[in-house]
Amino acid sequence: MSNTPQGRFGGLTLRSILIGVAIAVIINMWGPFSIYRIHSSLITDDYMPLAVVFLFLLVVVVLNVIFKLANPKFGLSVSELIIVFIMGLVGASIPTYGLTGHLIATIAAPYYFATPENHWAEYLHPHIPDWIVPSNKTGAMAWFFEGLPEGVKIPWGAWVIPLFWWFSFVAALFFVLFCIIVILRKQWVEKERLIFPLAQVPLQMVEGVENKSLFPRLFKSRGFWIGFAIPTIIVGFMIFNWFNPLFPRIPMSGARIMIGSGITFGRGFPAIAMVISFPILGLAYLMSLDVLLGIWLFYFLSVIQVGIFTRIGFSLGSAKTYCSSYPTIGWQGAGAMIFMVLWGLWMARRHLKDVFRKAFSKHCEVDDSGELLSYRTAVFGLILGLMYVCSWLYQAGMQPKVLFIFVPIAIIFYIGIARVVAEGGLVYIRAPQVSQVTTAYILGSNAISPASMTALALSYSAIVEIKAHFISSAAHAAKLADAIKLKKKEVLLAICIALLVSISVSIWYTLSMGYEQGAYNYGRFIFRAGATLPYENSVTDMVNPYGTDWKRLLFLGIGAVVMGGLTFMRYTFLWWPIHPLGYTVASTLPIQQAAFSIFLAWGIKMIINKVGGVSLYRKTLPLFLGIVLGHFFAAGIGNLIDWGWFFGLGHEISGW
Repeated sequence: MSNTPQGRFGGLTLRSILIGVAIAVIINMWGPFSIYRIHSSLITDDYMPLAVVFLFLLVVVVLNVIFKLANPKFGLSVSELIIVFIMGLVGASIPTYGLTGHLIATIAAPYYFATPENHWAEYLHPHIPDWIVPSNKTGAMAWFFEGLPEGVKIPWGAWVIPLFWWFSFVAALFFVLFCIIVILRKQWVEKERLIFPLAQVPLQMVEGVENKSLFPRLFKSRGFWIGFAIPTIIVGFMIFNWFNPLFPRIPMSGARIMIGSGITFGRGFPAIAMVISFPILGLAYLMSLDVLLGIWLFYFLSVIQVGIFTRIGFSLGSAKTYCSSYPTIGWQGAGAMIFMVLWGLWMARRHLKDVFRKAFSKHCEVDDSGELLSYRTAVFGLILGLMYVCSWLYQAGMQPKVLFIFVPIAIIFYIGIARVVAEGGLVYIRAPQVSQVTTAYILGSNAISPASMTALALSYSAIVEIKAHFISSAAHAAKLADAIKLKKKEVLLAICIALLVSISVSIWYTLSMGYEQGAYNYGRFIFRAGATLPYENSVTDMVNPYGTDWKRLLFLGIGAVVMGGLTFMRYTFLWWPIHPLGYTVASTLPIQQAAFSIFLAWGIKMIINKVGGVSLYRKTLPLFLGIVLGHFFAAGIGNLIDWGWFFGLGHEISGW
């Protein structure tokens, strides 16, 4: 393998692999260490992770500069840098809330947290297969949550069989999601031309990197450094305040500027948080105006709707964990997302027909040379992968009728979130519902067997929030590869290496740290309430069974119908200014916290476009990219300061 910048292997050189692996390893140790031990920032918890941008920034402006100073011809190429970024982005989808945190916490919980009061032994334990969770008979799970006794070694043997089977499930699930991205890439990128706003961050950071100058073009812009200075100075004031509470600071929460206590329209109406988030403001500037308008407008309408329902006393009941706080809006969002995905597949029907013709016919002339996998591999991989996922869940105890609802809904939500991130550029977002809750209310818990309820609870280990999940990383990897014409096999190999390294390191480090410190002592949701809620919900549904909830399904249908109308307006009238995408996620917590920043970005961008058009937009773009990178840099430095001076008493500086 060539180790020169322009070797015949393009971006996949020895040094790009080594740097990418190093970043993946650092992220999968730094991420859990930050939240579990330092009690500091969630640095891997979104779709443009703080840790990835911070480390990539150091590679671009420090490591690459060192290479160039040593030998001007030895600087990293654009292709190498994008390979590094892809490996970091994929690696960041694994630790903490991405996969391994939920996985380890959930499978370690059912025996350790069982008590006579919660009735888990009665309702759940008889239906848990031996191969799916580690046993606590020798105290292995108690030691994980409480810490090892002195002189006792980590009981790795208790984890081997469950982790083997869960790895097989996760591998099949990830491969299914990757195949879906391969199948849809051409439709999204070339036919619908989704703009992938988040992909612009690394692309702008490396533009001009191969010139003789030490720094890329972006870093030579005065506007960039002005933008960079704004969050850096403000976060810097906050950091000084950590050392001396008398030092003046701006009212902030997690590096988000708080303006008052919010706006409310009256009793019963949710307050609109007046919060300015630097990364949201900067990244939103990359988004299209119709998407920005749709997000804040539908959020505003959801606030009005919730307030009206509250005032008249209408309710669908309490919200479930990981779902929207207001079920009336959350179920509409779920219906809207289902319609959006199904409509997108219908619009792609000709492309999908070509994909399947290529897969099943050796003589089909459809060109798939530009894809990360051949269409034949992607289609058969999708089919076989889904068969394995369904077989695995069936062996775990899930009934066929539950499978046929749960798996399609989960896949739809995965595709929906990937589309929202790709088209909307939302750095932090989640689905309005989780598929387990949606399935339970569609069928009714009285129609689901205890074994299936237990399997649904266990499925939270790998299918849960859909935040920093692999599908979005895969979609952006495909987009970045297409943008700079990377060799597809190189990108595929880089992704595989990053996944293998990240999962191995993350599992090893999370378990080791748990046994050393006691995972329950982390004081984090994921190893406390997050580990028990899936089982508590299932037992509650078994003890208090209910039938199909037609009211919730009515709102699901309303969401689908409204989304259909909005989609009709968008495709029929060119002047229609509102993108329906915002309707799918208007009810989610991330939008509640980001809506005001998105509104500001919409207003600023609209004024700039009206005053100076595209030319002025391009001139001001470095300013907003500087705001984004300045925040990530300052937040990264703040995390390191927490490590050195406030260990265990850290301060969360959000990456969104």
